[in-house]
Amino acid sequence: DMIVTDHAPHSAEEKARGMQLAPFGIVGFETAFPLLYTKFVQTGKWTLGFLLKRMTTDPARVFRLSSGRLEIGAPADVTIVDLENERTVDPESFVSKSNNTPFGGWKLSGWPVLTIVDGSVVWSEL
Repeated sequence: DMIVTDHAPHSAEEKARGMQLAPFGIVGFETAFPLLYTKFVQTGKWTLGFLLKRMTTDPARVFRLSSGRLEIGAPADVTIVDLENERTVDPESFVSKSNNTPFGGWKLSGWPVLTIVDGSVVWSEL
């Protein structure tokens, strides 16, 4: 019904404990949209509309949130994505507390360039 990330970053020290003791997971928040856009939309498996719906309105509907849509009276929470922006995943440039990812070195398109929360810019690459 939806696509979400379970963003729970872990430190390099925690991840270095070995497979038996290290906490589960990778950093997903920073690469989620570019990965899905590149591997599913650009390959024709999904439409852009399907991906956007699964990452915005569908989660909001399931959890009965007032966000996830653009309309009068709704929270002005928006991420602007440059679909033409292709870059290589560089875990060292992550803003997250961690940088563990199996996607380092992958070329992906569709990177976020601006985030607005409640009508205010909270992050920008522009």
